[in-house]
Amino acid sequence: MSAEDLPKRVLPKPEVLRRNVVEQLSRLPDEGVAVLHDLAQELELRAAWAEFSEGMAQDWAAGKYENLDEALIKARAAIRDSRE
Repeated sequence: MSAEDLPKRVLPKPEVLRRNVVEQLSRLPDEGVAVLHDLAQELELRAAWAEFSEGMAQDWAAGKYENLDEALIKARAAIRDSRE
């Protein structure tokens, strides 16, 4: 089952949700706060990866990486030459 298959949830306004989360955080033990911190970081990472992947897909479709193999070969050769 994908996210599209799930029924739409009716949520309060973001300000209300944020206030509720802050209140709930204040009642959690430290271990719970640590778990939520890890979850928040995971969500941020997933969002960043999705954004990056979308941008890369658009760039590939636009042909921006047609000469990527050649550019990598030249860059590796330049690095090798600079070490000598």
